[in-house]
Amino acid sequence: MAVVDDDAEARARLRGYLARFAEGRDGMALSVDEFPSAVALLHHYQPTYDIIFLDIEMDEVDGIKAAQVIRETDPATILVFVTNMAQLAIKGYEVEALDFVVKPVDYYSFDMVMRKALLRMDRRRQSTVRLVTRGAVQVLPISHIDYVEVQNHYITYHTTDGDFTVKGTLAQAEDALAQGNFMRCNRWYLVNIDNITGLDGNLVTVGGRSIEVSRSKKQEILRAVTASMGGAL
Repeated sequence: MAVVDDDAEARARLRGYLARFAEGRDGMALSVDEFPSAVALLHHYQPTYDIIFLDIEMDEVDGIKAAQVIRETDPATILVFVTNMAQLAIKGYEVEALDFVVKPVDYYSFDMVMRKALLRMDRRRQSTVRLVTRGAVQVLPISHIDYVEVQNHYITYHTTDGDFTVKGTLAQAEDALAQGNFMRCNRWYLVNIDNITGLDGNLVTVGGRSIEVSRSKKQEILRAVTASMGGAL
């Protein structure tokens, strides 16, 4: 989490609310970074925050401009604007902000926004995978991923939107894609069963590529493809 506001008292209030919110959920782990300005936040910005509370009215760079910069590399973080004037928050739709709260922020409003934010995070995790590639975030719909390939400790997600490579293992990819219908077809490839378009001998076709299926996986893959196609094979 990040709290960005040039008013120290406002930052302290939100920090206290976050602690109270976490305590009410059996002490859920929340890490909070504070920034006294948008400039401080944007300096070497890394797409690591689940939620950013962003004051709109700040000197040098205001909250709206900061959000526009954030969205250039980070489409995933949840933005919540904090403002003295609600009419300014309408611009939040341009940067896909979740919501806004009006100063001085009361706990009821804060609690409602946090519940909404956690719900969005849960829904996103169930249907997408989030990859950090060279300082940018890619949020990929699981259904768009055709197959995953591992080479030299790097995994490449081959998708209908292009290829994305990150450091990791095939086991980590399996965990990240647990909500989808993925299976290993050999030591180097994880395929989306729902996206397979052909099965011929020891080869499956997915995303326009033919991938070899190991002998030990052949029957398991065949059963999974048949089930995915409603028993059509």
